[in-house]
Amino acid sequence: MVSAAPNTIHFHRKHHEAVMSGEKVTTVRWNEDVPVGAAVFVFDEHPTAGPVPGTVIAVHQYRLDALTAEQAHQPPETDMQLFAQQLRENYYPDMPSDAVVEVTQLAIETSR
Repeated sequence: MVSAAPNTIHFHRKHHEAVMSGEKVTTVRWNEDVPVGAAVFVFDEHPTAGPVPGTVIAVHQYRLDALTAEQAHQPPETDMQLFAQQLRENYYPDMPSDAVVEVTQLAIETSR
C-alpha cells in the first residue's frame, strides 16, 4: 500500500538558502530509506524557515568508498575521501567506509 502522506526530510539549517535557490538539488543519505515522491523539507533549528513542500525525484544507491563526485552531484575537483569524512563527522558518525549511501535528487514545489 502506498502512503499519500509526504515523507519528511530533515536538513541542517545551513542548507536552507541553497535548497530554496535551487543550488542544492541533491542530498547524500545513509540508513534513511528516502522514497521517491512527495516530501516535506524541514530545516532543523532554522529561526524562520517553515516546512517546504517538495519532491524526491530519484534515489540512486552507491557504495561510499566508490562514490564519485559526478554521482554525488559535486564539482569535479571534489575530494571524495574528504566528502565521506565530512558526512561522518557532521551527520553519520557510525557510517562505515563501505556503506551504501543514497544520492537523492530533490525539487521544491514552486508557487503557481
